[in-house]
Amino acid sequence: MKSGCVKLNLNYYNTFILVAEDSKADHGEIPRAKRPQKTIGEIQFELLNGYDYKYTQEELLFETHMLHKGIPEAHRDSEKVTFFGKSQACMRTSPLGKRYGWGLHFNKDGYVKLVAVENPLYRQYANQDDLTITRAMKSKR
Repeated sequence: MKSGCVKLNLNYYNTFILVAEDSKADHGEIPRAKRPQKTIGEIQFELLNGYDYKYTQEELLFETHMLHKGIPEAHRDSEKVTFFGKSQACMRTSPLGKRYGWGLHFNKDGYVKLVAVENPLYRQYANQDDLTITRAMKSKR
């Protein structure tokens, strides 16, 4: 896990995560892998696309974990204890912002919305004084 982006059971509030500085994306791209198992990026995109402000960072990270690892619903409660019992990488490490051209807007209640880099709303959020602005982590050091 890269340093500088570990959050222990915390959500973002009034925050906009810009795409990574080294991202080559000039538009929001739908993640598509060439393998049978879905990637983290694909899962996160499917959970967020069309579901504005449905998930907090914690909820999104946990749902992604459950789906990516194929953990049965019957184990949800025990898995949640295990998952949140250790630090987790924050959404700044998400492939959505690092590679695929998606900004992440967290509202005052901590719920997230995807915003494509080419969307005028992206520029609006990026210049909004009442938001904390940060960037997705670079892919390369």
